[in-house]
This record gives sequence, C-alpha cells and structure tokens, in this order.
Amino acid sequence: MKCVECNFDGPIDKFRYLYNARIDSSMTLRQCPNCQAWLAVDELTGAVKQKVGLGEAPWGKSAGIEGLATD
Repeated sequence: MKCVECNFDGPIDKFRYLYNARIDSSMTLRQCPNCQAWLAVDELTGAVKQKVGLGEAPWGKSAGIEGLATD
C-alpha cells in the first residue's frame, strides 16, 4: 500500500488501523507510519482512496440529517 501524502510504500499491516468508516462498507481509516496522515482505505482492494483531512467524510453522510438544524 502506498501513502498518497508522502509516498511511503509498505504492507497494509504497517499502516495503523484506526477504525471502520461505516459498518456497511469496506472503507476504513488507517494512519501512515511515516507522515502520520490519515488515509481512507478500501480494505477489500487494499487501495488508498485519499488523505482524510479534518471534517472530510469520503464515505458519505451517515444519517442523512446533516444540515437540518435551523439557525
């Protein structure tokens, strides 16, 4: 697996598992051992989809209620 941030290349078990992004998907969050970036990973293919920044949700919204609160 290769980090999209720093290009570190290594086996998937070297990337720290953080948690499943959704219970109904193979997307997980892992952390690069070199640059500490959080990565969205498809566990079925072992492919890094993207670096995940603060507030990003590459797997979609979970409950569908975001934005319903009134000011």
